[in-house]
Amino acid sequence: MSGEARSRAIRGLRANALAAVIMLLLETALGIGVNVYVTLPGSDSGASVLSGFGRAVTNGPAAVVLHATLGLLLIVTALTAVVRSVRIANSVWVTITSVNLVVIVGAAMSGARFVGTEADGASLSMGIGACLAIAGYVVILFLTPHPPGGTGASDEPH
Repeated sequence: MSGEARSRAIRGLRANALAAVIMLLLETALGIGVNVYVTLPGSDSGASVLSGFGRAVTNGPAAVVLHATLGLLLIVTALTAVVRSVRIANSVWVTITSVNLVVIVGAAMSGARFVGTEADGASLSMGIGACLAIAGYVVILFLTPHPPGGTGASDEPH
Protein backbone atom coordinates (compact mmCIF):
# COMPACT_ATOMS: atom_id res chain seq x y z
CA MET A 1 0.00 0.00 0.00
CA SER A 2 1.43 3.36 -1.02
CA GLY A 3 1.97 6.12 1.54
CA GLU A 4 -1.01 8.16 0.29
CA ALA A 5 -3.29 5.09 0.17
CA ARG A 6 -2.21 4.16 3.71
CA SER A 7 -2.95 7.71 4.92
CA ARG A 8 -6.42 7.54 3.35
CA ALA A 9 -7.01 4.12 4.92
CA ILE A 10 -5.97 5.39 8.36
CA ARG A 11 -8.25 8.44 8.01
CA GLY A 12 -11.05 6.05 7.04
CA LEU A 13 -10.42 3.87 10.09
CA ARG A 14 -10.39 6.92 12.37
CA ALA A 15 -13.68 8.17 10.87
CA ASN A 16 -15.11 4.67 11.23
CA ALA A 17 -14.07 4.53 14.90
CA LEU A 18 -15.55 7.95 15.64
CA ALA A 19 -18.82 7.01 13.92
CA ALA A 20 -18.93 3.79 15.95
CA VAL A 21 -18.42 5.69 19.24
CA ILE A 22 -21.25 8.10 18.39
CA MET A 23 -23.53 5.23 17.33
CA LEU A 24 -22.71 3.26 20.49
CA LEU A 25 -23.51 6.26 22.69
CA LEU A 26 -26.86 6.68 20.89
CA GLU A 27 -27.50 2.94 21.15
CA THR A 28 -26.78 3.00 24.88
CA ALA A 29 -29.13 5.94 25.43
CA LEU A 30 -31.86 4.21 23.39
CA GLY A 31 -31.30 1.00 25.33
CA ILE A 32 -31.68 2.77 28.65
CA GLY A 33 -34.88 4.38 27.43
CA VAL A 34 -36.27 1.10 26.17
CA ASN A 35 -35.39 -0.68 29.40
CA VAL A 36 -36.99 1.99 31.59
CA TYR A 37 -39.99 3.17 29.56
CA VAL A 38 -41.01 0.53 27.00
CA THR A 39 -43.12 -2.54 27.66
CA LEU A 40 -42.39 -5.35 25.25
CA PRO A 41 -45.37 -7.23 23.83
CA GLY A 42 -46.35 -10.28 25.87
CA SER A 43 -46.32 -12.35 22.68
CA ASP A 44 -42.52 -11.93 22.57
CA SER A 45 -42.09 -13.90 25.79
CA GLY A 46 -40.08 -17.05 25.18
CA ALA A 47 -38.83 -15.95 21.74
CA SER A 48 -35.53 -17.43 20.60
CA VAL A 49 -32.58 -15.16 19.78
CA LEU A 50 -33.27 -15.06 16.04
CA SER A 51 -37.01 -14.78 16.54
CA GLY A 52 -36.46 -12.11 19.20
CA PHE A 53 -34.49 -9.94 16.79
CA GLY A 54 -37.07 -10.43 14.06
CA ARG A 55 -39.91 -9.53 16.40
CA ALA A 56 -38.04 -6.48 17.71
CA VAL A 57 -37.56 -5.12 14.19
CA THR A 58 -40.95 -5.99 12.74
CA ASN A 59 -43.40 -5.83 15.65
CA GLY A 60 -41.71 -3.92 18.42
CA PRO A 61 -42.54 -0.47 19.72
CA ALA A 62 -40.83 2.31 17.72
CA ALA A 63 -37.99 2.74 20.22
CA VAL A 64 -37.25 -1.00 20.11
CA VAL A 65 -37.30 -1.00 16.29
CA LEU A 66 -34.86 1.93 16.27
CA HIS A 67 -32.65 0.28 18.91
CA ALA A 68 -32.51 -3.05 17.03
CA THR A 69 -31.91 -1.37 13.66
CA LEU A 70 -29.10 0.76 15.04
CA GLY A 71 -27.63 -2.41 16.56
CA LEU A 72 -27.62 -4.03 13.12
CA LEU A 73 -25.92 -0.95 11.65
CA LEU A 74 -23.34 -1.15 14.44
CA ILE A 75 -22.47 -4.69 13.35
CA VAL A 76 -21.91 -3.43 9.80
CA THR A 77 -19.82 -0.54 11.13
CA ALA A 78 -17.73 -2.91 13.27
CA LEU A 79 -17.19 -5.26 10.32
CA THR A 80 -16.12 -2.29 8.18
CA ALA A 81 -13.58 -1.29 10.85
CA VAL A 82 -12.12 -4.82 10.81
CA VAL A 83 -11.80 -4.74 7.01
CA ARG A 84 -10.14 -1.31 7.14
CA SER A 85 -7.65 -2.40 9.80
CA VAL A 86 -6.82 -5.59 7.85
CA ARG A 87 -6.14 -3.49 4.74
CA ILE A 88 -3.78 -1.30 6.77
CA ALA A 89 -2.10 -4.50 8.05
CA ASN A 90 -1.61 -3.38 11.64
CA SER A 91 -2.03 -6.36 13.96
CA VAL A 92 -2.92 -4.24 17.01
CA TRP A 93 -5.71 -2.45 15.12
CA VAL A 94 -6.93 -5.74 13.64
CA THR A 95 -7.08 -7.26 17.12
CA ILE A 96 -8.94 -4.32 18.67
CA THR A 97 -11.46 -4.01 15.83
CA SER A 98 -12.02 -7.78 15.79
CA VAL A 99 -12.65 -7.86 19.53
CA ASN A 100 -15.05 -4.94 19.10
CA LEU A 101 -16.93 -6.85 16.39
CA VAL A 102 -17.28 -9.89 18.68
CA VAL A 103 -18.41 -7.70 21.59
CA ILE A 104 -21.00 -5.88 19.46
CA VAL A 105 -22.37 -9.14 18.03
CA GLY A 106 -22.52 -10.50 21.59
CA ALA A 107 -24.43 -7.43 22.73
CA ALA A 108 -26.84 -7.84 19.81
CA MET A 109 -27.39 -11.49 20.76
CA SER A 110 -28.08 -10.40 24.33
CA GLY A 111 -30.54 -7.83 23.04
CA ALA A 112 -32.39 -10.44 21.01
CA ARG A 113 -32.42 -12.69 24.09
CA PHE A 114 -33.78 -9.80 26.15
CA VAL A 115 -36.79 -9.54 23.82
CA GLY A 116 -37.75 -13.12 24.66
CA THR A 117 -36.82 -13.17 28.35
CA GLU A 118 -36.52 -9.58 29.64
CA ALA A 119 -33.68 -11.00 31.75
CA ASP A 120 -31.66 -8.42 33.65
CA GLY A 121 -28.46 -10.27 32.69
CA ALA A 122 -29.20 -9.79 28.99
CA SER A 123 -29.69 -6.07 29.57
CA LEU A 124 -26.46 -5.87 31.57
CA SER A 125 -24.58 -7.73 28.82
CA MET A 126 -25.72 -5.18 26.24
CA GLY A 127 -24.54 -2.29 28.41
CA ILE A 128 -21.18 -3.85 29.21
CA GLY A 129 -20.70 -4.72 25.54
CA ALA A 130 -21.36 -1.13 24.52
CA CYS A 131 -18.88 0.16 27.12
CA LEU A 132 -16.17 -2.28 25.99
CA ALA A 133 -16.70 -1.40 22.33
CA ILE A 134 -16.61 2.34 23.07
CA ALA A 135 -13.33 1.83 24.93
CA GLY A 136 -11.90 -0.15 22.02
CA TYR A 137 -12.80 2.48 19.44
CA VAL A 138 -11.44 5.28 21.64
CA VAL A 139 -8.16 3.35 21.86
CA ILE A 140 -8.14 3.14 18.05
CA LEU A 141 -8.64 6.92 17.88
CA PHE A 142 -5.68 7.45 20.20
CA LEU A 143 -3.39 4.87 18.57
CA THR A 144 -3.94 5.87 14.96
CA PRO A 145 -1.78 8.77 13.85
CA HIS A 146 -3.16 11.87 12.21
CA PRO A 147 -1.86 11.18 8.70
CA PRO A 148 -0.53 14.03 6.59
CA GLY A 149 -3.12 15.67 4.43
CA GLY A 150 -5.58 16.85 7.04
CA THR A 151 -7.58 15.66 10.00
CA GLY A 152 -9.83 13.44 7.95
CA ALA A 153 -12.67 15.95 8.01
CA SER A 154 -11.58 17.46 4.72
CA ASP A 155 -8.63 17.13 2.39
CA GLU A 156 -8.97 20.77 1.31
CA PRO A 157 -6.72 23.37 2.95
CA HIS A 158 -8.50 25.93 5.12
